[in-house]
Amino acid sequence: MKINIVYESKYGNGRKMLDELVEKLENKKHEVKLFKFTETDPGSLPPANLYIFHSPTRQFRLPPRVRSFIERYTPPAENIGYALSTTYLDPRTIALKKMDSSLLKKNMVKVTEDLKIRALGLKGPLEEHREKLEDFVIGLLK
Repeated sequence: MKINIVYESKYGNGRKMLDELVEKLENKKHEVKLFKFTETDPGSLPPANLYIFHSPTRQFRLPPRVRSFIERYTPPAENIGYALSTTYLDPRTIALKKMDSSLLKKNMVKVTEDLKIRALGLKGPLEEHREKLEDFVIGLLK
């Protein structure tokens, strides 16, 4: 399966977690490509079977560039699968709800529950997340 991961990671917490996710998916023989929201045009993402959108939460919300990307993104076809993940400091985050709402309007299909990993400080470390990551991978591949 081809999987595109589009992400933002200002302090490296998200990228650290995504590197672990990529390793798990590649070990299961899936082709995974990473793209940064800030370095990718929404119209230039190559086709994939699944898209994972990862954003840190800033003041409970999505960073403006992430929000803009999601609003401008057009999936290559209807009923393409997607999943969402975030790293956050405050558990009251609403960021993924905004992404979810926008992607559902684009006729995409959510394939699993959101992955939420708490950062214990701006530059980490991350909470223990191996079990959450394993559950997310299982949900992605159902």
